[in-house]
Amino acid sequence: MAEEIVSKDQFNEFVKRMEQGFHHADQRHNDLLVMIDQRFAQADQRHNDLLVMIDQRFAQADQRHNDLLALIDQRFAQADQRHNDLLALIDQRFAQADQRFAQADQRYNDLLAAMNQRFDQVDQRFAQVDQRYSDLLAAMNRRFDQVDQQRQEDRQAMMQQFQQVDQRFNQVDQRFAQHETRLVSMENWMRTTFVTLGIVAFGVAAQLFYTLLRFGLKPLAP
Repeated sequence: MAEEIVSKDQFNEFVKRMEQGFHHADQRHNDLLVMIDQRFAQADQRHNDLLVMIDQRFAQADQRHNDLLALIDQRFAQADQRHNDLLALIDQRFAQADQRFAQADQRYNDLLAAMNQRFDQVDQRFAQVDQRYSDLLAAMNRRFDQVDQQRQEDRQAMMQQFQQVDQRFNQVDQRFAQHETRLVSMENWMRTTFVTLGIVAFGVAAQLFYTLLRFGLKPLAP
């Protein structure tokens, strides 16, 4: 099966498509960065809102604690059990606040882990694209090397065929020279034979004429 030769236009079209693919990949990467910045902004806004709410809750707790202290000063004897209940309530509120902080930290850590995973996936995809591009270039270089090697082999085969044709022409020329020599020899032989036959015929005619004259006979007039 004959190997397909990639033309220059096809190679340029392929390079153009690869550039378009890289451009689309860059555009998607930029869109992803914009989306990540928006998510970070939303996370920061939620974190700031949570801090404001916690400060408000702490301010309210401080106000209630001051009011409670004033009430304790006024009703110290009756407020022991209530003070203990209030301390338990405050501990519960602080525990809830700590739990909310822990949840916010966990969400923030999960968001960072997800973003790092997305970045790792993007880097892996770019690495795969680079590997495919490198493999494609290596395959194309191997194909061009094969084409060059095939051209060299075809050129050598053609040169050998031309040399064989030249040898055959030389053999034909030699045969023509031999035939020409034979024809010249044959022509010389025929000329010599014709001259010899002419001389012999002339000699026979002269002898016959002499014989006729000797016997007193006249040769027939033409």
